Amino acid sequence: MANGQMKTFGGLLMRVLGVLLVVVGVLGALASLTQGNVVGVVLGVGFVTGGAVLLKRSGRAGRPGAVASTR
Repeated sequence: MANGQMKTFGGLLMRVLGVLLVVVGVLGALASLTQGNVVGVVLGVGFVTGGAVLLKRSGRAGRPGAVASTR
């Protein structure tokens, strides 16, 4: 069983990787779109989707007893 400190580090790591994937995906999709490269656009969308999933799983939303932030 992981302790609270490892869970915090894992959540932070997932958040950082999620943000990086979203940024790389958006930049890659835009660069490929300007060149007309359909495969690059699809890969960029895949990166954005993967980053969004990591960001969603790294947060506290959806856990039992979690309260959504209003700020």
